[in-house]
Amino acid sequence: MKSPQTLRVCLRSLALIAILSSSARYAAAATETLFTTQVPQIVNVSDGPTTNRELGIRFSSGVAGRITAIRFWKASRETGSHVGHLWNASGQLLASVSFVNETASGWQQQSLVTPVAVNANTVYVVTVNTGNTYYVTTHYAFANKILHLDLSSAVGTNGVFGPSGRFPIESYESSNYFRDVVFTPNTAPGLTSSSGNLNFGNVNVRSSGSQTITLTNTTSGTLTISKVAVTGTGFSASAITVPLSLTKGGQTSLKVAFTPTVMGTASGSVTVTSNASNPNLTVALNGVGIMPQISAVPANVAFGNVPVGVSNTQTLTLKDSGNANLIISQTSVTGTGFSISGPALPATVTPGNSVALTVRFSPGVAGNAAGTVGVASNAAQLSVPVTGTGISQSLTLSANPTALAFGNVSPGSSSKKSVTLTNTGNSSISLSKLTSAGSYFSVSGLALPVTLAAGQSSGFTVTFAPTTTGTFSGSVAVTSTAANSPLSLPLSGTGAAAHYVTLNWNPSVSSVLGYNVYRGTQKGGPYTKITSSVVSGSTYNDPSVQSGSTYYYVVASVSSSGTQSVFSSEVSATIP
Repeated sequence: MKSPQTLRVCLRSLALIAILSSSARYAAAATETLFTTQVPQIVNVSDGPTTNRELGIRFSSGVAGRITAIRFWKASRETGSHVGHLWNASGQLLASVSFVNETASGWQQQSLVTPVAVNANTVYVVTVNTGNTYYVTTHYAFANKILHLDLSSAVGTNGVFGPSGRFPIESYESSNYFRDVVFTPNTAPGLTSSSGNLNFGNVNVRSSGSQTITLTNTTSGTLTISKVAVTGTGFSASAITVPLSLTKGGQTSLKVAFTPTVMGTASGSVTVTSNASNPNLTVALNGVGIMPQISAVPANVAFGNVPVGVSNTQTLTLKDSGNANLIISQTSVTGTGFSISGPALPATVTPGNSVALTVRFSPGVAGNAAGTVGVASNAAQLSVPVTGTGISQSLTLSANPTALAFGNVSPGSSSKKSVTLTNTGNSSISLSKLTSAGSYFSVSGLALPVTLAAGQSSGFTVTFAPTTTGTFSGSVAVTSTAANSPLSLPLSGTGAAAHYVTLNWNPSVSSVLGYNVYRGTQKGGPYTKITSSVVSGSTYNDPSVQSGSTYYYVVASVSSSGTQSVFSSEVSATIP
């Protein structure tokens, strides 16, 4: 009796072992973390003695699963309390946990009271505050995606920070603050992908970049892939002919290509449909189509009229208005009289920047000219029209005034007058000599030689300084390359004796400060005071008189209090 009973017990034990073995096939998968061997480049960073920040990273998983713990790297000088938070991409708080039993530095890990289920290919944010003010970092760590097993860092703005305890939205230099999670992927049987998202990065327009994902049958039997669908402009998939059957544990490779046709960011997805428990396995796709674009300012170069034998230049700016480097390999110009110069080639122009070409027009004959500036690059071929008209040279010099009359100048004194010379032609003129002729005339104020461009002016001074009386004439000759050289300016002047009126009066019998002198041009006034201050004596000379004029004078005394008396009797003087 005992033997059969013992056998039944053994059979039950074997059945239990079989059940356990079957369950073990679907036991919980090994946990995963995003960071493995990475260590911070900078430790014990501080943003100020009172600054406590919420630091985190954005991440996603290629498969669904559960977040079971939060971890962070602790700086050796970091003290205080730490609280870990798990958020969705919109800032909704999903879980939080306070860290206990921390070590002095290095990785700290705290399990969540309740694991949080997360979806595949969905962005989440994990954060931990700085205990006091210190933390660790590695700059530019998220410039490229970090991928470990099913976990990957989110593409784009990553390494986030903000006020302690709040959802962080700021980022600086794609910094890694070493916040992480412990993730357990779901082990339900189905079709799995080696990657939850493919980032093709920058791909030249009309070129192609490709990546391969491995599809694995994790079910206990055979599954059939019935459809592969791709969304997003420029994305395609190949290497699988459907329907395709995969036996248990079987794998197949799916090639995904990105062939952008336009410049800019593109996104899409590839969805694999099968009869697995996850009938639609989706992998996110991202890429950027890049290409240089060349533009010219101005769109055409027009020189207008340029004298024969003269060169005019204009600047032609070549700009890269695309999002990839523009490489200019060759420039050329057609058309009689046109030439170009510019940077050494090949020249690389980064997006948004430009280089300059100098276009020159030097007509050898009169008439219209047209040509083209050609620019060869890794963008579209650029042709910029250039036009100009050669006109006959006009070399004319003019003077203002055209003659100088100095009038009467007292012997021993001098008078100065200015002359402006203007190039009224259409080509440059060189002035080489300035000569005065005639007694008592001289020129100054113009350093020779000098060149005047078309429309440009310069000046000089003519001085008349007679030493005797008489009428004098002369000229100034301007020698230049103008057609009307030498340009002659007539000069005239008279040396005339100086005239003045001397006034004498009887001093006042009263005590006075002095006298004011008044003058008019008609008998009886009105009069104008011609003394700037009171005259202390009883004599005054008026040198400001003109020949042939008659003047009328009166005098008034000024008391010590500043009171002026009535006018004296009027006297007159006629100047010969």
